[in-house]
Amino acid sequence: MKLYEFEGKKLFYKYGINTAKGWLLNDLPEESSFPLIVKTQVLTGGRGKLGGIQKVQTKNELERQAENLAKMTIKDEKVAALYVEEMVDFKQEYYVSIVIDRNKKSPVLIVSDQGGVNIEDVPKDNILFIPINPLLGLQLYMIRKVEMFLNNKDPFISELIQNIWTMFMREQAELIEINPLFILEDGYVAGDAKVILDGSANRSSDPTLIKRNKDNYEAKCAALNTVGVELDGEVALITSGAGLGMATFDMVSSNDLTVKTLVDLGGHAIHDEEIAKNLITEIRSLQPKAFLFNFYFQVASSLVLAKAIEKQLGNTDIPIVIRLKGQDEEEAAAILSKYENIHITDKIKTACTLTRNLVRGVTS
Repeated sequence: MKLYEFEGKKLFYKYGINTAKGWLLNDLPEESSFPLIVKTQVLTGGRGKLGGIQKVQTKNELERQAENLAKMTIKDEKVAALYVEEMVDFKQEYYVSIVIDRNKKSPVLIVSDQGGVNIEDVPKDNILFIPINPLLGLQLYMIRKVEMFLNNKDPFISELIQNIWTMFMREQAELIEINPLFILEDGYVAGDAKVILDGSANRSSDPTLIKRNKDNYEAKCAALNTVGVELDGEVALITSGAGLGMATFDMVSSNDLTVKTLVDLGGHAIHDEEIAKNLITEIRSLQPKAFLFNFYFQVASSLVLAKAIEKQLGNTDIPIVIRLKGQDEEEAAAILSKYENIHITDKIKTACTLTRNLVRGVTS
């Protein structure tokens, strides 16, 4: 469950993490002093580069910018709300996050003295990675490593890291990211709040405060009891299971392909043909260059998904590659192999190579 910046900062306040004073636009006090920063509230990244964050000097400018920002669509996501925040006078920008590392099967504390830019663009020498054993928790020596790495032993560093860790554990988070972390003369302010919580966790209170946009791709996938993530690549990748999805994602990437969307099929989609058809319709709306299905149904029948694929994708101009294993696989393959644009295999390596060749126009 992704939180908007405004929601994330409300949680920050709960856990003693400093933020600048801010309000949703409708709650902005009349006596507010300028300049102010107006921020679009979206669940995708990169809004600053796309004009979704603006500095305003007067009330008239605020009204004018607010009208424009409210109409924006950022990476196909409509703006859900506008957040207005006081400006911060800072001397340096850091990056701090705690994220679940699926490979290490543990949280990882990530720190850099080069905040304000995408962490992917920061040289590795300027990033500190500290795995945290979830049974032992955050240790004092880890905080000391952060202080030495940043060459900053101000007491607020220790307090901030401990507060982030407490929030991470109590709120059952998957990611807490502050980028930038503004360093002031006498403290710090969290310039942004990127927070992802475990959507299946039980909580005493709901942290969501802004009405969700039900028109975006991820919301539509969720409504079909599946998990879909939109990316910037070429291939629509649909798998039965998150683990299988990530493994397939890695293999696709190693075959010089990029992923347009990664979809984890839910139980409803593999048992209900109508839901599966609707899901395929949503995926097609992203206009991928090809579809790659990788499913292995040990209990569910492959026929349900096969019939949905046949009706939605058979005899289209979209290349379809399917790695098919499991219950009723021979009958499912017989249905789908009738179509020239659909290619069936029982080996994922072959499926990835074939997908690459079809997308790249390689004939041999």
